[in-house]
Amino acid sequence: MATATSDAPRVETKRGTCPICGVGCFVETKLVDGLPVSIRPDRTAGFPADCPRAGQAIAYHDHRERVNFPMKRAGKRGEGKWERISWDQALDEIAAKLAALRESHGPESVLAMGGSYKGAGDASCWRWANLWGTPNVLYQGKNCGEAELLSEWAVYGDQTCIGNAPVPGVTRCYVLWGVGGAMSLASQRKNLKAYREAGGKLIVIDPRRTDLAEMADIHLQLRPGSDGALAYGMLNVIIAERLYDADFVAKWCSGFDALAEAVSAYTPERVAQLTWLAPEDIVAAARMFATNTPAHIPFGLGTAELGKATTAAVFGKTYLRAITGNLDVPGGAKFAPPPSSTRLIEEMHWDRLIDHPQRTRDNIGAHIWPIASVRGLKAYRQAMARVHPKGAGPSIYNVVIAPAAIAPAILDGDPYPVKAWILQGGNPLVSLSDARRLHEAMLSDNLELSVNMDHWMTPCGQLADYVLPATDGLERPLVNNMWGFGDSFTAAPRTVEPRHERRDDYQLWRELGNRLGQQGYWPDSLEEWFDWVLEPSGTSQAQLAGQDVPWLIGGTEERRYERTGFATASGKVELSSDLLAGLGYAPIPPVEEPAWSPERTPELCADFPLVLTSGNALKWYYRSQHKHLEKMRQQHPYAQVTLHPDTAADLGIAQDAMVWVETPMGRVRQQAKLDPTMHPRVVHADSHMWYPERAAEGDAHYGVWESNINAILPDGADYADYAGDNYMRALLCRVYPVDQSPV
Repeated sequence: MATATSDAPRVETKRGTCPICGVGCFVETKLVDGLPVSIRPDRTAGFPADCPRAGQAIAYHDHRERVNFPMKRAGKRGEGKWERISWDQALDEIAAKLAALRESHGPESVLAMGGSYKGAGDASCWRWANLWGTPNVLYQGKNCGEAELLSEWAVYGDQTCIGNAPVPGVTRCYVLWGVGGAMSLASQRKNLKAYREAGGKLIVIDPRRTDLAEMADIHLQLRPGSDGALAYGMLNVIIAERLYDADFVAKWCSGFDALAEAVSAYTPERVAQLTWLAPEDIVAAARMFATNTPAHIPFGLGTAELGKATTAAVFGKTYLRAITGNLDVPGGAKFAPPPSSTRLIEEMHWDRLIDHPQRTRDNIGAHIWPIASVRGLKAYRQAMARVHPKGAGPSIYNVVIAPAAIAPAILDGDPYPVKAWILQGGNPLVSLSDARRLHEAMLSDNLELSVNMDHWMTPCGQLADYVLPATDGLERPLVNNMWGFGDSFTAAPRTVEPRHERRDDYQLWRELGNRLGQQGYWPDSLEEWFDWVLEPSGTSQAQLAGQDVPWLIGGTEERRYERTGFATASGKVELSSDLLAGLGYAPIPPVEEPAWSPERTPELCADFPLVLTSGNALKWYYRSQHKHLEKMRQQHPYAQVTLHPDTAADLGIAQDAMVWVETPMGRVRQQAKLDPTMHPRVVHADSHMWYPERAAEGDAHYGVWESNINAILPDGADYADYAGDNYMRALLCRVYPVDQSPV
């Protein structure tokens, strides 16, 4: 007879990572007979999964609509007809088509693309692309950190904007510029509170009165798209009042006189007119930042998606960090060291891409945006070589293509044809601008191969030729920071074996690589590759994951430039950038208005009188993800547009009414929400919204055009910034009830 003990279920708890998104926050998972039944944040690991989405991890992992088996299109693209096939059949057919396209159109005819951060899956894709010889890679980091990173690397050769939190009791001023609400800083909330309690100053620059703005000493509620003017105006005050670090500027900066001349026209009075701020508030913010050092301005997504207005905004922030002497000092704008305790940079094979014997062309956007290209990568590496001989850790930001380059390459062969698209964990019809043009390209017969690997069937997946099932965070091991930000890594073990036929993304690229001439480059498993990457540090993935605090942190250095000089060609902070000039840009970018704005296009503003911004983080969703999760949808079931009550009253709009949000490119339907803290001339529209429960309308699936603000936002050389990033904020629109015509 079996004992009671032998009949009892086997219960255990394992440390791992949350499956909800790719960030890799730590969780403890309770398993019963090997199956996950509940998850809670692991607060011992240093990066716990604290967000509301993490509570839905089991629902995500087990969801009935997960993609679990490889599928091949059985009808026309977009028709929704599929047949289940084996992994071997899918990989053999995909590899055969890629080989044929390389022979007929070159390796550059293949585009590899992904969504937000996915860790090792992203890095696997990039190394495959570099070994293959295609410079055509796009990830959502393009529309996130690229513009600001490239500005920092051009001016002082290192990045400070990502990863630097205020140090309580050390940092004296912290400027959250375009950061959004506290959900955007979910992992830093406790630290930010401690910083404020220690007396640190806080400046928030945001068109919305967010919860972070409520914490601030100064909130500058500027007109969306006037950020560059504000940055140059603050520089004007700091230079005119001699509040900059004169010794640092004299010893370590070149081009200061040129910068002073460039910002001289941006007086507080002029900037006040452009930004809708009071002159005295602009002056107060400049003085607070310059006289409370060490200080820092971290990355803010809001300044990265302003189109033409982004360039001066991100360079203005870079200049502000530099001339106030805040570079690489404790509590200030500390330089992130390269990931040199590992062989991560070498494993990406950027040198192979630069000198690939089969690559004859730069990427498809290089002729318009040369700073984001192989040519740009070479220029940055040459400038950094004395200090960073292997280039930057996150070198992917040097080469990611402009989204606007994709459709012309597929539809028109401009500047050359893209014939294959491999999409990994992304949903570009929802996350990129000018989405209808992209939809046309994805349906085109010119695109001879379309592959999608994901957790879910998405609007993009329904247009693919093959859909492949991906593992989630419970089903794969982790080494974090595979994008190369800094020299710190975390690790976690695989919690459970993959369900059904899900595979980790590494295996997709490994299997394709081994079929296409990359034998010997790909260890058999993700764990083995992690071990190889980590080997120089003296640890393995399993050893690191098994530590009580599973962090590998390399050495740090303060004011490294005193020993090495800055990582620029001159060894100084180049306020007037020779690198920019060499690539055909102004060495100090001029302030530009967005393509659509009250200042630049007043005639358009007469018909579309409201300034439109979008993309604020929602705690229920991570960008385009999690729309399948019932409890998240209950909290935020429909896309919302937020406007001032007085504006709504003038337009005949009531709370929760359905309205049209219309731009010159078309209109989408959203639900009105009234907020008295909004500026009366500004509205905010939710982005990334789609509805998995919606039936297909022709070849458009899951309500992709119903509320998707990116379907009515423009893209291209006339709209994008200096690197080709999407123009998603600071546009013009009108809003009116769905049962009425525009006023």
